[in-house]
Amino acid sequence: MITRVSCETVPLEMVTRLFLIKHHLFQKAKKNNLVKVAKDVCGLQAQAPLTPYLSFWNRVENFENDLLDEALYRDKTLVKVWCMRGTLHIIPSQDLPIYNKALRRMWFEHHGEFRDEPNFPSAEERKKRIYPKILVALAQRPLKRKELDAKVRSSLRDDAKPYPGLFSAWGGILKETGYEGLTVHAEPCEGEACFARLDKWLPKINLDMVDEDEAKEKLLIKYLHGYGPASVQDFAYWSGLMASEARRAIENGAGSLLEEVEIKGVKGRFLMLKEDFKLLDSISLDEKAPLCLLPKFDSLVLGHKDRTRVIRNEYKERVFRPKTGDVAATLLINGQVVGTWKHEKTKSSLTVMIKPFHKLVKEDLKEVEEKARGLSQFMGVEQLKFSIAS
Repeated sequence: MITRVSCETVPLEMVTRLFLIKHHLFQKAKKNNLVKVAKDVCGLQAQAPLTPYLSFWNRVENFENDLLDEALYRDKTLVKVWCMRGTLHIIPSQDLPIYNKALRRMWFEHHGEFRDEPNFPSAEERKKRIYPKILVALAQRPLKRKELDAKVRSSLRDDAKPYPGLFSAWGGILKETGYEGLTVHAEPCEGEACFARLDKWLPKINLDMVDEDEAKEKLLIKYLHGYGPASVQDFAYWSGLMASEARRAIENGAGSLLEEVEIKGVKGRFLMLKEDFKLLDSISLDEKAPLCLLPKFDSLVLGHKDRTRVIRNEYKERVFRPKTGDVAATLLINGQVVGTWKHEKTKSSLTVMIKPFHKLVKEDLKEVEEKARGLSQFMGVEQLKFSIAS
């Protein structure tokens, strides 16, 4: 049962500040807290190679690329997998059972329908013949797509059915084995994506530690911890689940931890963890939030169907480009997306080009250039070429 709060509404500015705090964009996390950041943000987008590194750079003190590589490929406290909306994310390895069990059926029933004959093997053929061949091929070590493709085709001896998209870079059958809980992304090999068997890469992870219903409830709570207050539609959009499944997660038990609130100036009712009201009450808006250069596909801008808390409606089309599926890198000033940015890197220089949605004040211009200079240091180049489009 959800408690309904109707006597007052939550100011939008307070919601935005709470959002920034939860995403470690108001105060950065300590250098050794990558797992906590990934847990709090409910996974960092990773389909663009640079995105997770820049996302962590914005959120972790003195972040260096090696910290993420170590967590992913040596300590394996983080793992890269396909999960929300059929996209790649980096999540805490210990949380993999929750994400996998909550989202597995979603993929096969609602998002994986493009795998039709004759361009892809039947579901029965994939499970009975091809999955086992992939697992045998990966028994000794992680492999690149081309290596896996060659080994599997050789063992199948099925040249009559080449299935050219079987190991497509868009995911192909490896996205499917990822959702089946059979494979995960391993450390890149010679600059190319590599794949490992889950039972070899993370042998202590048991995907059956939760059932599907419990996993959805836990995922909803995780989501609201990082993105609340949020609507049922927001959770469905973010996760890729159907809205009916999101509501069922609330009805099955998660509702006792929630309260329903209204946000001033925003239509609808929103769910919030009861435990977050104390933090919300402690928030002061006197201090300006740090400026951020968020990468493409950053989790902050993809967490809600209604993005009013971070971006004005008239600017959305400059960030989200549905025809290409692209989500631009964004300039965040005091919690609001006020522009986009691009960069070009050579061995000796970094060019950062800012395209604001409106004229920036002198103080913000100075701060964004300082941030760009910090980015050049992070990327290991001395010379910065900085420009702002008029």
